[in-house]
Amino acid sequence: MKAFATLAAALVGLASVSSCHMEMKDPPPFRSKFNKFSKSADYDMTAPLSAAGGNYPCKGYQSLFGTAEGKPVATWVPGKSYSMTITGGASHGGGSCQAAISLDRGKTFKVIHSFIGNCPGTGESSFQFTLPSDTPSGDMIFAWTWFNQIGNREMYMNCAAITVSGGGDSKIKKVRGLSGPFSSRPNIFVANVANGCTTKEGSDVDFPQPGPDVTKNSQKIVPPTGNCPSEGGTAGGKYPVGGGARQPGNGVENNVSSPNAGNQPQPSRTPQGGYGSQPNGSRVSCGQRGRQA
Repeated sequence: MKAFATLAAALVGLASVSSCHMEMKDPPPFRSKFNKFSKSADYDMTAPLSAAGGNYPCKGYQSLFGTAEGKPVATWVPGKSYSMTITGGASHGGGSCQAAISLDRGKTFKVIHSFIGNCPGTGESSFQFTLPSDTPSGDMIFAWTWFNQIGNREMYMNCAAITVSGGGDSKIKKVRGLSGPFSSRPNIFVANVANGCTTKEGSDVDFPQPGPDVTKNSQKIVPPTGNCPSEGGTAGGKYPVGGGARQPGNGVENNVSSPNAGNQPQPSRTPQGGYGSQPNGSRVSCGQRGRQA
């Protein structure tokens, strides 16, 4: 009986490993176990957004912005290079990610860098980007989004509060609603959340409007399908997709249709022990696995 119980526990642990997807570790998101301001950590942080779209954006946690739990976790300066660190146990073959910023408490998110292919890596990986030189000063929301290459068609999104210091405008409210280099950047791509736009399984989605700063590292780039506007607007009239235009930026850019992956900047990786890389398995959360151990 004891041997059976041990085997059962091992199988549960293996199943839960396979359900541990990926999450942003740094900057630490709202309600993350990595965030020192979290009062009630979400141990399902690695779960994708609801397929029905009900918790877009940020799994609903953008509501913490401006509260004690939503205090800024990093201070950035426009024109400087920073990175986001993604960690977890199932990268689902990588995929495509975007880094973005919201100046209006999560109503809209402007793309600051698109990573098409090889994002995220297995285990732990970091992706560098440059904060646009005209980003205004103030507190705002930073977001990481991910569209996995292998597995169910899903959208992942984690958000964190940051402070930008030394920007061109002293207050965010000065640029809200105004036309300019930062505000003219595209809104983040949104798909797989019942908005009429979907990504193709087995490929890295080619964002219709990736913004001026792009890193491509894939030979499997395929555009999305469905109601996915390529020139701004919203898909299905509900979620922001696209907008803006491709133009030279201050980050890494490679817009060729058949990139040489060997010449592309590579994310730094630190393999993490104790995780698997299986895309399938039980929906037991990573947090539940940790509490069961």
